[in-house]
Amino acid sequence: MRVVERDYRPTLIVGVRTGGLAVAESMARHASAAAPVLPVTSRRASTDAKSRIPLLRVALGALPRPTANLLRRVEHRLLIASRSHHQRQQLIDHGEVAAIADWLTQRTLPSRVLVADDAVDSGVTLTTVVRHIAAACPPHTDIRTAVITQTLEEPVMQPDYCLFQNTLCRFPWSFDARP
Repeated sequence: MRVVERDYRPTLIVGVRTGGLAVAESMARHASAAAPVLPVTSRRASTDAKSRIPLLRVALGALPRPTANLLRRVEHRLLIASRSHHQRQQLIDHGEVAAIADWLTQRTLPSRVLVADDAVDSGVTLTTVVRHIAAACPPHTDIRTAVITQTLEEPVMQPDYCLFQNTLCRFPWSFDARP
């Protein structure tokens, strides 16, 4: 939050479920001024499919780190290579987007929205979330993005604020985290 607040003071923080919501809540706790946190759910269809495969988390968590790293980078490079195809497969909760828009329309002052996520890999999720929020928000809403890490060199969307570049992080909610 200190990095963001050097030049931006959000009036609302939107956390992309699951990991981004934990990041958003932590950022809100450390903000110099109170900023509410609202969630938005957005997942690639492939992530949704992976969550339904029994024991996938256990299998991925048991792989040697170099192998897990390679698999993750290959997956995200394939997603970037097929940009037009995967954009249609991004799932988003339109009810949560509407709740964010409703919150913003009740304000009289211009709104500054910070969309927080844990990581930008391909950049598809962040692109989808920002596009939907921008379309639903009042005019002149300033939307910026913050992540802990940017995994690949050239995602389809560069975050405005990022702590680590070209770094893989394994968060407790990651599919390939060790159980």
